[in-house]
Amino acid sequence: MKVHWGAAVAAATMAIAALAGPAAGQAPAAGSPQANALAARAAQAAALVKLQARGEELFNARCKGCHMPPVEHAPSRTELAAQFPNVISDALKTGKMQPMAAGLSDEDIGAIAAFVTGQEPDARFDLTGEARNACPAGAKFNPAGPAWNGWSPDKQNSRAAASTTINTSNAAKLKVKWAFAYQGGRYGEPTVVGNRVFVTSSSGQVYALDKATGCVAWGYRARGPVRVTVSVGKNPKAASGWAAYFGDMGRNEVAVDANTGKELWTVNIDPGPRGILTGAATLWGDTLYVPLSSFEESVASLAAYECCKQRGAVAAVDTATGKIKWKSYAIPTAPAPFKKNAAGTQMYGPAGGAIWSSPTIDPKRGVLYVATGDSYTDVEEGYTDAVEAMDLKSGKIKWAHQMTALDHFLVGCPPQKPGVNCPTPAGPDFDFGSSPILKHLAGGKDILLAGQKSGGVYGLNPDDGSFIWQTRIGKGSALGGVEWGMAADNANLYVGVADRGMPTLSALRLTDGALIWRHRAPEPAKCSFEGRCGNGYSGPPSVANGVVFGVNQDGHVRAFEAKTGKLIWDYDTAGTHYETVNGVKNQRGGNLDATGIAFAGPMAFLMAGFNSYSSTSGPDNVLLAFSVDGK
Repeated sequence: MKVHWGAAVAAATMAIAALAGPAAGQAPAAGSPQANALAARAAQAAALVKLQARGEELFNARCKGCHMPPVEHAPSRTELAAQFPNVISDALKTGKMQPMAAGLSDEDIGAIAAFVTGQEPDARFDLTGEARNACPAGAKFNPAGPAWNGWSPDKQNSRAAASTTINTSNAAKLKVKWAFAYQGGRYGEPTVVGNRVFVTSSSGQVYALDKATGCVAWGYRARGPVRVTVSVGKNPKAASGWAAYFGDMGRNEVAVDANTGKELWTVNIDPGPRGILTGAATLWGDTLYVPLSSFEESVASLAAYECCKQRGAVAAVDTATGKIKWKSYAIPTAPAPFKKNAAGTQMYGPAGGAIWSSPTIDPKRGVLYVATGDSYTDVEEGYTDAVEAMDLKSGKIKWAHQMTALDHFLVGCPPQKPGVNCPTPAGPDFDFGSSPILKHLAGGKDILLAGQKSGGVYGLNPDDGSFIWQTRIGKGSALGGVEWGMAADNANLYVGVADRGMPTLSALRLTDGALIWRHRAPEPAKCSFEGRCGNGYSGPPSVANGVVFGVNQDGHVRAFEAKTGKLIWDYDTAGTHYETVNGVKNQRGGNLDATGIAFAGPMAFLMAGFNSYSSTSGPDNVLLAFSVDGK
């Protein structure tokens, strides 16, 4: 068996050599401090080698099939090796890889982490060092001023900046004013309210930073990884009168005082062990509408697993108390037994319909809109890969329009060797990962806009979900089509497509879906960071005063004239190394995915390094604060 010697073993070996003393070949006296230290280091190294050998066996049995070579969304073996052990352990214990760790002890999980990373299983990035640039004592949160609050400045999810001075005349002059580096790999979009910027990441650390300088006002350690975007609003229970809301991958929604980070309440949204929170909660009045998604797609090969029971949902949470007012599942029918798999394990359905993105509010009709993911089982239903309208007061589904029927899909179901729980036949994995957008048209009518991984974009009647128009903007795939979002102004809908071979950012006319302009990403993809390099526009665009900003997997953020599609600015986040305000030297950016650029006043904020594809040895993420000429 091949044993991989990692950084911890190498360090121990070097330390043993250093302790050997100046006389070459001379052994230290038995019982001496040098001899005892040598014995301890040797035992530590031997224990790690043994642990890694066990980890390699487990990795080969449970993980290798998806990571060597990588399939679908899975990171490569090299990308896994760049992580800290606690990141691997968290993914197996509470994250997306939890199904693959079924039946494993904490020691087994630690062994896998030690093998994958080459480090002691308890090695971790020093999070305390991230907050070394604390704000001056007495600095307080001031909510007044420009804002980008939550996934979109408006709750109709247009992603159009309402309070920025960045426009067509100065966008090309944007430069980095300051940078803040931190660990995590996946993160939420920056939220900007008043004098604070709120950021999250999969390290579980949540920060409030000063907007002008990047100093740390406070940090909060969540109960699990956090990849949602923060929402900020008034709260009578907070000493400051304001609270910041966010959720973690353990399905816990949390409220903290926006001034101090002191926890006000926490509530678990759903008891299902495969549920996660990925979409930003939408704050409307005294209610927080929290979307529930799922990683149950990863159970294809688990013969003893009763696949599948997890459903997407929306929970309405009282902002003052954290109590759940109502919860509505995207698939209203509860899962029930329908057949047994080849191993004799009972299977259930319907399941799926994960809600990956932020709900959209329609106060005129008293409803919210969500878009759902695929189905996990062969049980037919009409609510997956759909756009739905739910009553704001009760959660009752008013209507649902399913775009792709029979999209039954689990990760790890190749035709040549499908897992024991795989649907038959496997669907195309055409989730909706992006929020619907509600727009008011010049003629007085409203339109609801939705984009799907199939490459389809739809204009719907918000009264009943019927088609107004539909346009195919890409060929679509499991990792293509419209992934994480769109943006709109009063004339056009701006749509990024992540299709391999045809990655584009396009403008479609709101009224009929006609193509106005299309930009094709440079090919072949060229990235200024190590690791997997793509060029899809999978992250959501943003709009600011006639400028459309697109974020690309190649690490570039590009700005275009909204009317014509003319390129006016192109910035490679990984092409520059940053001296960050929290003391990280030579930090660089990485790929851009899942979140976009946020604007407030004269500044713009963008996170780079999603998914750790940059394979850096330090912090995964860097928050870049832009301003005109960097002033």
